[in-house]
Amino acid sequence: MTHRSQDPFDDVPDLRRDRPVGGGEGSFGRQPVPAVYRRRRWATVGVLVVVLVTLVVLVRAVAGGTGDAGNSGDSAATPDNDAAAMASVTGTGEATPGPIPGVPTSDDVGSLPPGGKVTDKGRGTWRGVGSAGAVAGDPHGADTRTLTYVVETEQGIDTASFGGGDSFAAMVDATLADPRSWIGNRDDAIAFRHISVSSSDTPDLRIRLTSPETTRQLCGGEIELETSCFVSGGDSSGTTDGAAGDGRVIINLARWARGALPFAGDLGSYRQYVLNHEIGHGIGHAAHQPCQEDGALAPIMMQQTLSLANKDLIELDAGTEYMDDDRDSRDAVCRANAWPHPEGD
Repeated sequence: MTHRSQDPFDDVPDLRRDRPVGGGEGSFGRQPVPAVYRRRRWATVGVLVVVLVTLVVLVRAVAGGTGDAGNSGDSAATPDNDAAAMASVTGTGEATPGPIPGVPTSDDVGSLPPGGKVTDKGRGTWRGVGSAGAVAGDPHGADTRTLTYVVETEQGIDTASFGGGDSFAAMVDATLADPRSWIGNRDDAIAFRHISVSSSDTPDLRIRLTSPETTRQLCGGEIELETSCFVSGGDSSGTTDGAAGDGRVIINLARWARGALPFAGDLGSYRQYVLNHEIGHGIGHAAHQPCQEDGALAPIMMQQTLSLANKDLIELDAGTEYMDDDRDSRDAVCRANAWPHPEGD
């Protein structure tokens, strides 16, 4: 999704992100717990009162916890983890508009899958992670457009919940280098180059793993569901700290750690999807796309974090892209797809 810092989350009355943002279940507490979980919980009411009290305490412990256990950043010391290369959350920029959700067709649509707690709120500053130097695509092609990027994690998040900052950077590098990614576009050749955060060059993209609360601040806080977004421009006007030539790819930590229900527990594929989707906004694919045919692979620019069904996205008021006059199209349900060019080379 894409966002405008002045709009409540880049995906507000127009849909340019993977969208609706907001609280989540578990440690976030803003997203309603799916009905199936509520029914299971209340099924124990007939048991002893002491058991009920214990359950309530446990649920609150799971749902209410925030913060990071003192972890100040990435666990690995890399040249890019220099404090001098940190960027602040403040500044200007435009986030891609996204939807303000309506009433979903079921309690599960767009819900965050259950899982372990993640840091709800970081410090609003980022540090570089991983190693610069990775190249995806052919930057020497005659008509190739080459974009530079840095990879960062927000300070204050517990990196143990996703394997450390360097693992995030490695996933970014590997996803972009896959021939099924954006480099597989034969009509508009594109390449990517990972540069250091301490480089004197301003990166085209800053790919940032960000806590849910900071994500809401950057992308907009009016949405009831956890999503990621793309925000155009740098963090600070007139400075190089946190600047980006095209913008910032904001990846929601809650989604990175837990994924999305449409991917049926396949966390690796979901991570590839959310990177390709938000980077897609960053390279110029502003609009979202509906499911084109029942049973087909979903377009990468479909809001697969929320649903694979056009009807669900219509109910969420996710955008006019899904409002086709053809009823068969409205009823179409796609299969999860992580890639812009799933056919590969």
